[in-house]
Amino acid sequence: MTTDYRKVRVWDIWVRLFHWSLVVGVAFLLISGETGWKFFDWHRHAGELVLALIVFRLLWGIAGSSNARLSALLQSPASALRHLSMLLKRNLHAERGHNAAGSWAVLAMLLVLMIQALTGFFIADEDEFVEGALYGTLSSSATDLAYRIHHWNAHLIQIVVAVHIVMVFIYLLYARLNLIRPMVTGWMQWPDKDTLPEVRFQALWVGVVLAGLAAGVVGYLAGWL
Repeated sequence: MTTDYRKVRVWDIWVRLFHWSLVVGVAFLLISGETGWKFFDWHRHAGELVLALIVFRLLWGIAGSSNARLSALLQSPASALRHLSMLLKRNLHAERGHNAAGSWAVLAMLLVLMIQALTGFFIADEDEFVEGALYGTLSSSATDLAYRIHHWNAHLIQIVVAVHIVMVFIYLLYARLNLIRPMVTGWMQWPDKDTLPEVRFQALWVGVVLAGLAAGVVGYLAGWL
């Protein structure tokens, strides 16, 4: 029996801009942090930009499109396990947003990146050539703790990123579900036989305002303004 499909919108422009900007920013931070390439020139500023992106995503999770809301990400562990069991059976149904397991992955990614960006504000490199905007405001012991957290959390970020990439390709090659194209184009093929969940897309100007607010908050802390 042949399944008919229709093209439906799934991700707004702000979710997609956030996602791919974060990919570039995190990739640069990991490369510069591990190799020293452009470390003294751009590592701090890239970290500040990533923090601005995260602040924007949290704001968009409050006032953005309905399938990007933080409440949509708060799914039970049981539902995530059920989804993974269906993945093993290659019996996935279309979803107009993050699936239950993916929701936990998004929350984990936001958490580890937030920790990394915030600790970066309070520390400097070993030679103090690159100092965070708030370096020196904590006690020596608190600064040392922030430095250790920043160091070890970087390894955790690498693991989270690697798992994310592997899972995307498992969905693509094993389950025949392309998660990349919708995040690029904003659209997906939806089976006609499946009920289409309602998604309330937020107006473009709201994203502009929230992006400006996020940039303003982080810019003030970082000394851009």
